[in-house]
Amino acid sequence: KLSLSHHYSCICLLLCSVLLSLLHAEDDCDSGSCHTTIGDLLVGRSEQLTASSVCGLTGPQKYCIIGYLEKCFLCDSRYPYNPYAHPNSHPIENVITTFEPDRKKKWWQSENGIDHVSIRLDLETLFQFSHLILTFKTFRPAAMLVERSADYGHTWKIFRYFAQNCAESFPNIPSGPAKGVGDIVCDPRYSDIEPSTEGQVVLKALDPSFEIENPYIQSIQELITLTNLRINFTKLHTLGDTLFGRRQSDLLEKYYYAVYEMVVRGSCFCNGHASQCSPVQKLRGDVFYQPGMVHGRCVCQHNTAGMSCERCKEFYNDAPWRPAEGSQDNACKPCKCNGHSDQCHFDMAVYIANDRISGGVCEDCQHHTMGQHCDQCKPFFYRDPRKTISDPRACIPCDCDPEGTLYSGLCESCTDPILGTIAGRCLCKKNVEGIRCDMCRPSYYGLSGSDPLGCQPCTCNPSGSLSFSMCDPVTGECLCQRFVTGPHCDECLVGYWGLGNNLYGCSLCGCDIGGAHNNLCSSSDGQCDCLPNIVGRQCTEPAPGYFFLPLDYYIYEAEHAKNSALDIVFREPTPGKPVTWTGPGFARVLNGAGLRFTISNIPFAMDFDIALRYEPEVFEFRLLIHHLNTFLRDACHPEGSLSSSCSQLGGQCQCKPNVAGRCCDRCSAGSFGFGFHGCYSCECHPQGSVSTLCDQLTGQCSCRREVAGRCCNRCLAGYFGFPNCRPCPCNGYAELCDPVTGACLSCSGFTAGSRCERCVNGYYGNPLTRDPCRPCMCPESPASSRYFAHSCYQDPRTLQLICNCLEGYSGNQCDECPSGFYGNPGRPGAQCLPCSCNNNIDATDPESCNKVTGECLKCLYNTHGPNCQFCKPGYFGSALLQNCRRCTCNFSGVNPAICPPGNGVCLCDQMTGVCPCLPNVIGSICDQCASGYWNMSHGIGCQFCDCKPRNSQSNQCNQFTGQCSCKLGYSGRHCDECEENYFGDPRMHCISCTCNEEGTRKPECDKDTGACNCRIGVTGKLCDQCGRGFRQEFPTCSRCHLCFDQWDNEITTLSQTVQGLMRFLKSSAASQPCRMQLRRGRGQVGFKTLFHFPEPKVSCRSALNSIQLQIQEVPNFRCSDKLNFQLIKIL
Repeated sequence: KLSLSHHYSCICLLLCSVLLSLLHAEDDCDSGSCHTTIGDLLVGRSEQLTASSVCGLTGPQKYCIIGYLEKCFLCDSRYPYNPYAHPNSHPIENVITTFEPDRKKKWWQSENGIDHVSIRLDLETLFQFSHLILTFKTFRPAAMLVERSADYGHTWKIFRYFAQNCAESFPNIPSGPAKGVGDIVCDPRYSDIEPSTEGQVVLKALDPSFEIENPYIQSIQELITLTNLRINFTKLHTLGDTLFGRRQSDLLEKYYYAVYEMVVRGSCFCNGHASQCSPVQKLRGDVFYQPGMVHGRCVCQHNTAGMSCERCKEFYNDAPWRPAEGSQDNACKPCKCNGHSDQCHFDMAVYIANDRISGGVCEDCQHHTMGQHCDQCKPFFYRDPRKTISDPRACIPCDCDPEGTLYSGLCESCTDPILGTIAGRCLCKKNVEGIRCDMCRPSYYGLSGSDPLGCQPCTCNPSGSLSFSMCDPVTGECLCQRFVTGPHCDECLVGYWGLGNNLYGCSLCGCDIGGAHNNLCSSSDGQCDCLPNIVGRQCTEPAPGYFFLPLDYYIYEAEHAKNSALDIVFREPTPGKPVTWTGPGFARVLNGAGLRFTISNIPFAMDFDIALRYEPEVFEFRLLIHHLNTFLRDACHPEGSLSSSCSQLGGQCQCKPNVAGRCCDRCSAGSFGFGFHGCYSCECHPQGSVSTLCDQLTGQCSCRREVAGRCCNRCLAGYFGFPNCRPCPCNGYAELCDPVTGACLSCSGFTAGSRCERCVNGYYGNPLTRDPCRPCMCPESPASSRYFAHSCYQDPRTLQLICNCLEGYSGNQCDECPSGFYGNPGRPGAQCLPCSCNNNIDATDPESCNKVTGECLKCLYNTHGPNCQFCKPGYFGSALLQNCRRCTCNFSGVNPAICPPGNGVCLCDQMTGVCPCLPNVIGSICDQCASGYWNMSHGIGCQFCDCKPRNSQSNQCNQFTGQCSCKLGYSGRHCDECEENYFGDPRMHCISCTCNEEGTRKPECDKDTGACNCRIGVTGKLCDQCGRGFRQEFPTCSRCHLCFDQWDNEITTLSQTVQGLMRFLKSSAASQPCRMQLRRGRGQVGFKTLFHFPEPKVSCRSALNSIQLQIQEVPNFRCSDKLNFQLIKIL
């Protein structure tokens, strides 16, 4: 008892020291891993502790205890234990430690004589198990085993077997101490029959003799975590009296299991992320709680969550979850979602691709964002350059016509100078243009979303179509030039020729109205159909030897007479009535007066038509014409008359519309342009002209001020808004404007706008206030090569000039380069250029590249070089693809001159990542020994295997242990020894042991001599017989009953006594009847046996020989049922 108490005190002191260290680390989660307090998992869980057998559950049950004076008692467990009311109650909850002063007065006890009994603890969640201590009231079990479950009892795994005879109780289970962590063995130390009370069984989850580098690997976690614990007792200890013929029930009353105390030490399992645990809610809604109870729900820290802190908190998934180890808290990191999402998940592939920096992938990105960090705009949205990506309005919708854009309205999501993208720019189909991709390109029509090119090409002749668009952009109808016709604009109008040779498509035939038959000409060369003796393309030249006279060459107007007394009457044409006069009107002839015309300018004699035009004002008049020598011929003008015949009364020809004169040879008042078609009406605009008359040759009407045009139907140049013509409102910067809208044309002075009211880009001022437009000096004028702005403006408060710089320039005068650009725009001929860093810098960092040379200074993604074009030392891959990865060289196998220890940088091949290996080391990361080598050592390389060629399979060995692959019968690292169960000289050959495997221990035989190594109870050269003191039932050979040793001692003593007497008699010549009395030696159980031989002829020697022979026969019976009979026969 003293030794047991001392052992228990040492355990308590050890546990106290561990508890104090854990308490000290309880609040140390900020500096690394933290741990919860270890305690007894049984406290507060009496309802979760069950046993398959409890004495006295159905009524009082008798049991006895073993001692000098056997005593019997009653067990009645129908009610819970109470030291006063129910002291004989022994339910399973009695084993829970309560630190009561009389704790040995209560215990758990099973029913009598039952070998197979189990105790089970069901926990509410996963706990970390430390060790188990069972303190027994009676004998400890002859055999038992402990199991664990981590899935609430669905599957079970063995912790440890315990047995006095492991080979008999648990065959095929190795006996003795474990050789490695987690080995399942049978432990014989805790199953002896002594001590008979307060014996202990101790099970530790992790054997302290093994060093554990990482307690969080899966194999270790499976050993120390559990939800259920089950202890199975499989065999009771007995004293052999059950073999006698007494009543079995009486014998079994003293054999049962009884446990004083059961301690299950453990803690809340939190993976190093919590120092405290809280109660777990039961199914019925309350919680587990009792003072001193070890709770199961971790109060997680380090941004972890879960019952055992086995996962990261929501939104803390930027790095993989890992248990905290030592000073490394391995806290979960929040995802970087730029304020657009509060959900994310971890993706190992993304984590590895990002060089193990970030693996969180944001989910359900809001505000039209997407991407791993919600840092990209969704399709059909683009990045507002004026806002940061974290702004809720950073992504705005694309304003693109889905019919004319690629991908149904997609636009470029961001601005990238390298890629040439501009945020918000619509991606137009091939034949579409416009900011919104909503217009067909010139010479295309029919915008359609189903057309992969957007619009169809016009089927118009380009020579006859309008230059800005050959056809209507909607219908495809060809838009012909002014003098072109035809469905495809490939024909000239009647009276025109020469398709494509004129600004208006075709040229006017221009046939001379007097020299051609009509105004038609050849469409190919424009040749008119000329009258006889008239030549030229337009029939404008007389044939050689001919000339032309104008039609009114011989006309004489009475009102033109140079007589001041002449009364002239001017006449204007009346709309709807024919004009019946020539000239400006009439010369009034008074009653009784007359007119005389004297013609003196006829150059030669020929036929002439004389026409006299008058208008009588009386009812009667007389006309007298004197003809000289002949009559006047009918001379109806062929162009002005409808036919060549005239009226017989007066000779008036039938004139064409608006033609006047007897011969129909001139235009009437209010018309002009005498020709084959007659005359054209003047059509003077009533609001724009001062008279309805026009010039009879040109048709020009007399216009009001500020009005122009032949018909006085438009405003003069510099005016608009007919008929209320007013000056163009161009603020003095343009002379002309649109005659209808008044929009100014060709604004001067660097102005623009429909009223020339603003300055063009690159100039500033205020034309409305007569403030002239001056060039933006950004830093020089737009006309120079050093103008780096879109526009500029003058701050109204400071009057400072502010430039709106082009991309790649900054500063008030665009004379600086912004972040991501370099150069000196302030120097003539210089400009800002993008930093050529292969997308491996932060373009928003002003120090990311040299402002003067453009050299990259802050390369990202593990790159370096003047253009970040290389992977930095210690990394490999492609810097151009942003996939430089750290060299993963094994430092034990690389050349220390290239991979110096300590700084973590190893110079592997920058393209392939192949590491520089030491001699006899291979593998891309130098992690393997070459064939025939092992034991990779830092700075040295690998050692030669040195396998014995005669005894090994090959020259290769295990790279970590150096163990060669030996042939059958050989062992040792170099295969230079005989294998277990073989013997001989390994330099020659190793021979298999011929021992009986069932009767031998390991090894079977001596490696040098081949002598078999028999197990206890077995003998013989080949270990194939049961030894003395063991039953002859090979290979079981179980030990004989305890009584055998007692009888064996008696017989040995008797044999020695008889042999001594025989030696005495040999020395004596006496031979006489013998009467002897033999008595057992001192110290033995007293009894007396008298050998008596009545025949007087029997000598003492003969009697002793007979006894000797019988004694020699006894051992042959070993421990059989005939033992007592043989002994009685001898005695």
